[in-house]
Amino acid sequence: MANLTDPLIRAIQGSDPQNVMEYIVRQKIYDTRYWKEECFGLSAADVLEKAAELKCVGGSYGANARPTKFLCLTLKLLQLQPDLELIEQFITQDHFKYLKALGAFYLRLTGRPQHIYQQLEPLYENYCKIRYRDVNEWRLLHMDEFIDTLLTKNHACGIAMPRLPSRQLLQQEGYLDDSEDEQDDYNDDDGNNPEKFGRRLSPALRKKVHEAGGIREYLKQRVDEELKTSSGKDNAGNGQAVALWERHFGHVDWQTKPENEPEENEDTREESNNISKKKKRKKDGSSQYGSLFKKSKKQQDPNDAPTVSDVNVNDKKPPEEGSDEYWNEQRALLGLKPLK
Repeated sequence: MANLTDPLIRAIQGSDPQNVMEYIVRQKIYDTRYWKEECFGLSAADVLEKAAELKCVGGSYGANARPTKFLCLTLKLLQLQPDLELIEQFITQDHFKYLKALGAFYLRLTGRPQHIYQQLEPLYENYCKIRYRDVNEWRLLHMDEFIDTLLTKNHACGIAMPRLPSRQLLQQEGYLDDSEDEQDDYNDDDGNNPEKFGRRLSPALRKKVHEAGGIREYLKQRVDEELKTSSGKDNAGNGQAVALWERHFGHVDWQTKPENEPEENEDTREESNNISKKKKRKKDGSSQYGSLFKKSKKQQDPNDAPTVSDVNVNDKKPPEEGSDEYWNEQRALLGLKPLK
């Protein structure tokens, strides 16, 4: 009975909210000691206390794919289905970062697309560090990276995320308004103001953008790198930097030379010409001493007169039969000594 969902709660996607997680993951959670001892008989307020004690986020880990405490508390929230206002409090509070991550993860699983964007996009400005437990390793993430995974990826913490329409589609349908910050970010004349892109950049990426001199310059460098490494039109169009550039700054002609690639200088041209001249001189010098190999009929100049070396020895008249020369040739063919 402890694993059953309250029959009076609202269905998610037309079924039991626990079905948002895969069956095998739910069964592994039910078999964990943490679920049986710590999650039995919890209320929404008790889940808040347990979430404040979390030390990491993540899905399953180890060879047996043991679920983390983060997943166990997420499943408990799916069972309880607390009020939306309480989940918003989880997200907006600033005292417990793992409680914030738990609320964002639960809202991504159960919320409506409009509400998901409204509540999670402000967390792009949160750069606090969180520990992420992967299958075989530990990783250090920032909160904005975790939120970006929830909004853009199909899987997070080993769980398949429900389909989420793009923000542009919701804006076209009128469910979301164009935020002023986003308009300033994407409609800036020069696109070189990294502060306007601040809520979308991690600290490491913000540093790279600052060193490059702006969003436009940094993105231009990435586009040039992808165009150099790409082997064709299809590969060039699949790059992330190329897609972002075409989305915000216009179409990229993949056949054109990258803008950052320096043009060939006159000095380099002169050096290449000098090298080619030296090669020609070497070839001309070799003709003074003759070649070790005879020229083919195609390579021979028809105007060249035959020299003594070109005359074949076999062009001489054969000796008369019965003469000494004739018999000496026959004996030479047999390997015998000539006649005296």
